[in-house]
Amino acid sequence: MVKVKLAVLAVISVMLTSCVYLGFFAAGTAAGVGGYKYHNGVLTVIYEAPFMETWEGCLKAVDEMGLRLIKSAHDLTAGTIEAKRADGKPIRIKVKYKSSKETKVAIRVGIFGDEEASNVIKEKIRQVLVRS
Repeated sequence: MVKVKLAVLAVISVMLTSCVYLGFFAAGTAAGVGGYKYHNGVLTVIYEAPFMETWEGCLKAVDEMGLRLIKSAHDLTAGTIEAKRADGKPIRIKVKYKSSKETKVAIRVGIFGDEEASNVIKEKIRQVLVRS
């Protein structure tokens, strides 16, 4: 019994002191999202959707949020969407093929990044993908 308690304690301490816990927590927080992280001003999200579906979802999210689309271009495996908020703050969304069922999306709001605003965009893209 003592060994079981020590094992549980060890697992909990690893989870609380490492990014492993964050990865597990982030992976299960929303339908359609395989995981996400915010680092150096960029929110990186793995959506559980094919590349083109995610690309269209990103464009639709930008439109539904009332953002002004500046530029968008993609090829078979990657693309970039540039937009501006009403306050002029730039938004860059990079979409990249990860597998046939997963797409990596990197969201940066502003020059140095804005985690809260990036999370709002992440959630809007997720909502659009769930509706599709």
